[in-house]
Amino acid sequence: MLLGAMLALLAAAPAAAHDALPLLENDLAAQDAARAARSWQIARAREAGVEPRIRTARIDLNGDGQPDIIATLQTPQKCAAMGLRDCPLIVLKAEGNRFVEIGTFFGDEVQMVDQRHQGWQAFESRFTNSPWRRTTWNGTMYRLVR
Repeated sequence: MLLGAMLALLAAAPAAAHDALPLLENDLAAQDAARAARSWQIARAREAGVEPRIRTARIDLNGDGQPDIIATLQTPQKCAAMGLRDCPLIVLKAEGNRFVEIGTFFGDEVQMVDQRHQGWQAFESRFTNSPWRRTTWNGTMYRLVR
């Protein structure tokens, strides 16, 4: 009885999270992919006289051996220049020589978790000092689950 209760508790425990994924400004090719995915927002910011800051990380999310991209677009005015209240965090899947957007959230930090859904790595995102929100693959795209 006690063993069964302990196993149920362990099964319900959340996946362990890792340190925040470093999002860097020095991967020009990844920044170009993010610019291409969000060209309309970047154009809007530029019209307002603001150049969005793009930070990226490459990580193989689905185990296919190709690094995918997680990117944040930020402006000093909390992204109002891009027509948004908050700044986007986007997920781009590598498909040969191009990248396809497969998830959009708001946040500026990402941490990977020890969990996979349908073969895809789960992760959490947040704005600095706010609660982490779990993101998982639903078979078509990444979606928030909490």
